[in-house]
Amino acid sequence: MTNATEVMITETKLTSSALYVSATCGKVSALVCIGDLQVRVIVQNAAHKAWRGSGKAFQNVAAALAAYKSEEMKAIITAADSLNR
Repeated sequence: MTNATEVMITETKLTSSALYVSATCGKVSALVCIGDLQVRVIVQNAAHKAWRGSGKAFQNVAAALAAYKSEEMKAIITAADSLNR
């Protein structure tokens, strides 16, 4: 049995303006973009696949963490932030 908060980073990309991290934790997958001006989180679920939305934007990582209830999403955001050093 695997730990529900174990995050698997599937892809990372660093540009001059942002860090992009695709990750999976349990059954939850998301793309986290950490830039100079904002943090954007795109949960890759059925709604995203249907509407191709641009996710939610936050002022910082703390605001992004506060917006999600699930431990899996919090773990993904925390893992992305740990790469942004």
